[in-house]
Amino acid sequence: MTNSEDITQPKLEVSHFQKDLKAKYEGQNALLFSSLQYYFVPLMYILAFVSILYLRTGYLFVFLFYSFIPLLDEFCSYDIRNPTKEEAKQLTGKIHFKIPLYLAVVFDWLFTFWCVYFIAANKDEISLFNQFGIIFVAGNLAASNINVAHELFHKNGWFDIFMGTFTLAKNLYMHFAIEHIYGHHRNVATHKDPATSRLNQTLYKFIPQTIIGSYFSAWHYENNYQRLKNRSPINIFNKMIYYTLSMFLIPFIVQKIFGTYGMYVFLFTVFNSVFYLETVNYIEHYGLQRKEIEPGIFEKVDIHHSWNAPHRFSNYLLFKLQRHSDHHENGYKEYQTLCSYDESPTLPHGYTVCVLLSFYPPSWFNIMNKVLARYQNDKKTITYKDIQNEVYNYILKFTVVSLTLFVTSLYF
Repeated sequence: MTNSEDITQPKLEVSHFQKDLKAKYEGQNALLFSSLQYYFVPLMYILAFVSILYLRTGYLFVFLFYSFIPLLDEFCSYDIRNPTKEEAKQLTGKIHFKIPLYLAVVFDWLFTFWCVYFIAANKDEISLFNQFGIIFVAGNLAASNINVAHELFHKNGWFDIFMGTFTLAKNLYMHFAIEHIYGHHRNVATHKDPATSRLNQTLYKFIPQTIIGSYFSAWHYENNYQRLKNRSPINIFNKMIYYTLSMFLIPFIVQKIFGTYGMYVFLFTVFNSVFYLETVNYIEHYGLQRKEIEPGIFEKVDIHHSWNAPHRFSNYLLFKLQRHSDHHENGYKEYQTLCSYDESPTLPHGYTVCVLLSFYPPSWFNIMNKVLARYQNDKKTITYKDIQNEVYNYILKFTVVSLTLFVTSLYF
């Protein structure tokens, strides 16, 4: 962790959640060495599969996912128990923490292409409204799998890197493995990073910025790598050539297997997954900027340049992605060893809620700009209680909307 003497930005008061909300984060040692809680991710695929197969709608899953996860986050204690140095050594490299990741990859491939088959084979019997619901669920879970890929390709082992990069092929987003490590982690919280959202930038302006910018950024870094190897950028060793070709080859294969309609379903699912992934990127660094020490030179990345969330259940579903500040300081740390810091900026709720919040920019700005102002030391006029009340109102509204969608889907 960054030494306190080196911190250049204002610190939140220590244990601000305990002071402003309620003390609901007791350290739970038993869970520190357990991997059972991370099997909630594979269980999500089973729940989605059963609900779609028997009800022919994805909206039940949408209702359960976006209503009950925030509820569980509220009633569970906060996940801020950090491993000690000795515990981190014991946790590192343990295969039982890898198994949920590998299982999630397998489940995601099976579930995505089962959804493509299911819709293509029953397109005349399932309404467009319900088809959209199924695609939405498949895309959301595929985005979750990109997070799994992210955990894997950040590591040193060849198998993990292969698995993490290969599974991105299904999302037509293999270049993410290059740009994320060599671009995003280097340029995060600066204007050089297409995957960092600016203050008052809407999600819908950010999405084209990050999708287009990240693709060309990946070409830039891969071409530079080829030059370092004394090779022309355009050669058989340039991975971006194959990653780009895969964007056309994979839909072609899908079309041959599942038909043209199946290919359209697949492409909509891919778009949904990428949109959701980049929405997570949007909330992870919104409005945070590193100081420019001199033209083009920025202060070192530290725990102040990413938004965190201590909400326990969301952290299990995201393999500790919400401990994002530590991830950016220590990119090769395994998820079970990541730490939570009071000094890091903290979101008003878990990533699940904040993603929904970002879909409606007025509510996002109204809440997040206050949170950012509070983090930057404007605590006298803004309290977490005020912010939380606004978040709860938004959760309630989406619960009503998602329940309405589910009930409506039963009649279509």
